[in-house]
Amino acid sequence: MAAPEGGGLGEDARLDQETAQWLRWDKNFLTLEAVKRLIAEGNKEELGKCFGARMEFGTAGLRAAMGPGISRMNDLTIIQTTQGFCRYLEKQFSDLKQKGIVISFDARAHPSSGGSSRRFARLAATTFISQGIPVYLFSDITPTPFVVEALKALEWRLRPLLCLKNFLAQPSRRWNEKALRKLLTFLIRKCVLEF
Repeated sequence: MAAPEGGGLGEDARLDQETAQWLRWDKNFLTLEAVKRLIAEGNKEELGKCFGARMEFGTAGLRAAMGPGISRMNDLTIIQTTQGFCRYLEKQFSDLKQKGIVISFDARAHPSSGGSSRRFARLAATTFISQGIPVYLFSDITPTPFVVEALKALEWRLRPLLCLKNFLAQPSRRWNEKALRKLLTFLIRKCVLEF
């Protein structure tokens, strides 16, 4: 019998390997139990959707449905992606550990997997902090332009901006002095370093 094309593992063997690794690494009870249930049911079709291919960065950042597996947004894939992103940023910015990173989040959530943008932002913050990188984490849902303009207004010159809505955000407009004062007031009330 010939080996699968490309000399790699067959699809079932690869799926078994991916799910076994997931069961060892995932610490989120909800996604862990979901994968165990799919395995017990023998639901290869759904397991294939969860573990089909690892998410990749695109022009809109990291995008996928929330749920279990390497093809979806969840605690484990956020931590792994943030670790890789951290390594990349350390190579690109020699002053990253002095300047830090800003993280904000939106309102998206997926209760059945326990995933939410807020939770993912906190996991990303924890991952960066574990590597000695300062994190400025907004404490509430924050529109991307607020984060970008806040950095400009405060002249923190912190870079790069990590926003889990789309990972890399660009400023969308100029702010006048009155708007900047309002923004600073907002930041004093809302922006806290939680870790």
